[in-house]
Amino acid sequence: MSRGRFPAKALAAAMEIAVKRGLVRMYERGPGSLATFAIVRPGLLAEVRVKRLRRMDCTSASLNRDAAQEIAGLKMYPSCPQISRELWVVSQDYFIRFFRIMDNGILELRNDGEPLPAGAVVRPDQIPRPVRFLRRRRRELSGMAKTRKLPPSEAVVSRESGSQSKSPSDCSKT
Repeated sequence: MSRGRFPAKALAAAMEIAVKRGLVRMYERGPGSLATFAIVRPGLLAEVRVKRLRRMDCTSASLNRDAAQEIAGLKMYPSCPQISRELWVVSQDYFIRFFRIMDNGILELRNDGEPLPAGAVVRPDQIPRPVRFLRRRRRELSGMAKTRKLPPSEAVVSRESGSQSKSPSDCSKT
């Protein structure tokens, strides 16, 4: 049983990438559904499950722990070179990592479906800057950002004389 609301924005971010890879066939959401959608192109069928995770610095061991139910569901599809079983992990900032579920482990993919080069690992510090700070930027645009309060100035410097004069609050005291 899933918890929380349906991740509509995460699915929209995933669909932008999926449409570039081929023809997308959506599956009906419900109990017992194994995949979110399928990507069809000549010679390859990719069964994709989209999963939201809080932490994107996942290793294969932590991914097996955090997404065990999704991985088990994807393993029900047959394993062959023409069928790719993929788990797409989406962060809170809508950054997506792609994994192919193999019989003997997990392989990380690029966004075009090809395996990452040997030794290449995507870490949170490698996430592009606009994606990392997307949540803060959205707060700033919506006017919900916390603004820093500047301390009141004690004295005002005049341009002509270069000397300090009393602030308006000090003038009312005299």
